[in-house]
Amino acid sequence: MLSERSDYLQHSEANKGNGYRNGSVFGYGHQIELKIPRDRLSEFTPVILALFREQESYLKEVSFQLYSKGLTTRDISDVMDTIYGKHYSKSSISNISQSFYEQMASWRNRTLDTHYLAIYIDGLFVKVKRSQSYQNECFYIILGLREDYTREIIGVVNFPTESATSWDIVLSDLQDRGVESIGLIVSDGIKGLENSITKNFPNTPHQKCTVHLMRHLMSYVRPEDKQELAADIKAVLAPDRVNYNFTQAYEALLQLADKWNHKYKSLRNYIYKLEAQPYFTYLDYSIHIRRMIYTTNWIERFNKSCRRTLKIRGAFPNQDSVLALITSTAIEKTSKHYSYPIYNFKFDDKLKRKSGSLIY
Repeated sequence: MLSERSDYLQHSEANKGNGYRNGSVFGYGHQIELKIPRDRLSEFTPVILALFREQESYLKEVSFQLYSKGLTTRDISDVMDTIYGKHYSKSSISNISQSFYEQMASWRNRTLDTHYLAIYIDGLFVKVKRSQSYQNECFYIILGLREDYTREIIGVVNFPTESATSWDIVLSDLQDRGVESIGLIVSDGIKGLENSITKNFPNTPHQKCTVHLMRHLMSYVRPEDKQELAADIKAVLAPDRVNYNFTQAYEALLQLADKWNHKYKSLRNYIYKLEAQPYFTYLDYSIHIRRMIYTTNWIERFNKSCRRTLKIRGAFPNQDSVLALITSTAIEKTSKHYSYPIYNFKFDDKLKRKSGSLIY
């Protein structure tokens, strides 16, 4: 650094050396104290110090990655202590984690596309601490299928208690972030969602998850009858059957109800009262995409990835920590696996933006 300063001062007649200032760097479990040459005009900075600053940025990125994989601030502090000595305290890691929260919140509030071919909504239950007690709370994930056939997570929302008002807020927020129209909304049987769709995205088709329907119907029968009933339900759904429509599917569903009536009257009563139309919306679309839109499987696979990270923690001190970890997983999925186009959607134009209109 002294030689570098001498070379630097040769090109400046008005500037001279001005002693040293103290500094320190760290690595491999040790802290190194430095005397850094300085100049009178405070213009000289040794190049080697930039390398140490890059190392600092690298360590922050490593801390982000460790935190996003589920390690606590104490865990990360222990790792840093092993590699770099006492330079990173628990409070230092906490400060880095706070910066991580801010970055994740910024990503969740980013501007979205004006149109999505479809969005998928499903919930993930996580134990969160409020008022000195831990309870399961639902974190709803919203996955969007873009017009270039790639996918991205467009929403991560926490509802301590679910209500129709909550869904009004969520869908209104999507509009505030730029969404003008949606081709199809796929969800489980979320209460109040239908009214919110009608209010915020009128005339947008709604597909309820058929897997959730199957699970509910099978809850009415004994274990020894579940396999046969599951086969009957699959025959009713028949996503690969060409020219199969809602009228045929609904008639088949009623026949299923009548078949099981002699053993399970409650099953028949439930089916006859069921609002079946939203479960068969997928039949209005090409067989090339029916299996991709008649369940929430896409987003449930994402939830499975989140659970692997969340499982490391078990329970969380607040909802922000959960939101941050789910968002981190979302960013990773969006930049990697979800960046590959799903070209099956080329075969159906019904989900595409209507020309000359902002809504469906």
